[in-house]
Amino acid sequence: MVSKPQNELVFTVSDTQASPLSNVDISSLKFLERQHLQEWVLRQPEIIGDDVLVVTFEFDRWASPSGIAPSDRLDVLGLSQEGRLVLAELKRGKVPDTVDLQAIKYAAMASRFDEDLLTELHMEFLNRDKKVEAQVTLEEAAVSIAQHVEGAMTPELLLSPKIVILAEEFSVPVVSSVIWLVEQGLDITLKQYKAYKTSGGEIILTVSQFYPVADVSAFQAAPYSKAHKKPADQLPVVPWSIDDFAQLAALPFEVPQAIMDLCSRTPDHWIGSSDVYEKAGVVQKAGMGKLAGFGYSTRTRFERSNPPWKTNWGHGGLPQQYYSVDEAAAILWSKVRSDLLSSSIEIL
Repeated sequence: MVSKPQNELVFTVSDTQASPLSNVDISSLKFLERQHLQEWVLRQPEIIGDDVLVVTFEFDRWASPSGIAPSDRLDVLGLSQEGRLVLAELKRGKVPDTVDLQAIKYAAMASRFDEDLLTELHMEFLNRDKKVEAQVTLEEAAVSIAQHVEGAMTPELLLSPKIVILAEEFSVPVVSSVIWLVEQGLDITLKQYKAYKTSGGEIILTVSQFYPVADVSAFQAAPYSKAHKKPADQLPVVPWSIDDFAQLAALPFEVPQAIMDLCSRTPDHWIGSSDVYEKAGVVQKAGMGKLAGFGYSTRTRFERSNPPWKTNWGHGGLPQQYYSVDEAAAILWSKVRSDLLSSSIEIL
């Protein structure tokens, strides 16, 4: 088997004492693939990726033109914040040499998922441990996905899933195959877990990325360019100015504009998304998609992390998003709208 790229040392510490822990096989601890490893991922999806929302697990409802459905079972299906599918293949102990082909097969079949089916499956996942009276609706599941995805979830993105293989060890043939497949353009990540047992019987699990390895350029200093753009998670919170609002009003953002129009009439009060979609003349799903698109524009066009309004889920008593702006933003937006109206009248 392939060893880790670097030796992992795990200690328990007490005052000045550091006691090393020995690695133990997860199978010797009686942990099982579906009952344990899978549940750990479902409850802590950061195991397979920092930005993963679990959509469903153990999916096996495939169809084929022949009428004979494949018997394959997809371990975990998630969504990244950029709107791509994340397919996780989980293996206990020694990974079989065919796991890479298995993951590619699942990715090919799962790439035919659409937004409606993903929403339905996510609703079923959210309701798996809930009592009937507490179960979420299809609309609430759609909101959960829309709030997670930072942009439009397009068919093109869904056709290009990410593959994550989580295992205790990887063989040379698997690693070699994955490296070649990545070089051909596939997005595959190998994640490795290790179990350790303390003297008191407590089990410690570590998870690390086995492949791809870190790019050395991430650790090198280089001349700074003012043209260099910050990653989305490093963008600042910036107050919206009258020039920002003028730009927003001039762009084809009918849903964000409807939020500002309604909220500016009654500053510091909450307006429900149903009222916003009605004013914008769009159905809920389209409205959510347009808001997701505006979130992308907020980061790229306006170069900030914050929209011009505050949000609060269910604030008005209904299971929907609510929006509010303060008086200062309301005054600026109203002036921009008034100036646009005056300009239109002058043109006429």
